[in-house]
Amino acid sequence: MNTKNKSIKSLLLISVSFSLITGLSDCTSTSFLRRTKEKTVSPAKHGQSKSKDPANYAISASVVGGLPGTRIEQYMEQQTIQLRQQLGGIAQVERIGEGIKMTFQSEILYPTGSYVLSNDPQPFLKKLALVLQDFKDTELLIAGHTDSQGSLKANQALSEKRAEALADFLQAHGVPQLRIVTEGFGETTPKVSNKTLDGRRQNQRVEVVIVANQRLKEEVRKAVESGSVVQN
Repeated sequence: MNTKNKSIKSLLLISVSFSLITGLSDCTSTSFLRRTKEKTVSPAKHGQSKSKDPANYAISASVVGGLPGTRIEQYMEQQTIQLRQQLGGIAQVERIGEGIKMTFQSEILYPTGSYVLSNDPQPFLKKLALVLQDFKDTELLIAGHTDSQGSLKANQALSEKRAEALADFLQAHGVPQLRIVTEGFGETTPKVSNKTLDGRRQNQRVEVVIVANQRLKEEVRKAVESGSVVQN
């Protein structure tokens, strides 16, 4: 199943937010990760640059903040603990504000130059899918990145296909397609310099961003409004 949306990709080149507006648990709703790619959102508003760090930008743009944000942070912290336990060290798992960022080095997931998932990480990726099923009130951005070796066109295509391959695997193991947005950034968003072999290895990566969906956000907002949660 191909999760790539060409209209999303073209609009992402404009200043784009990856946060959530409408929950994906309802099949008739549209993800904020999709909808905010259809309009311009100021990066300055969120204190992050999409062009330099799309993963952190996605999390920053999704922030609710305040007491509802605290509830979301607790939800993400519980999920982070599970992810670190189940992924067996094949990914770096970071808690960032009201979101989670997982970084997989491409050499762990794919053979060199390929977008076909290797066999070795698949048992851990199945466990990842199970955690995502348990924490269903989230949406995911899967972002592929490459180093600068090769042509811009080839790197862009490889980054897109790698993101899609991981998304397809998660979907095949029970994570609904509506929860996932994929994007390839090619060589445009390096973490470090590509001048060294180690630097190029770091830049060849897939980042998975997890943020709260609208249902979770509305749940905590309503709890505050109804007095179920007492504000200090």
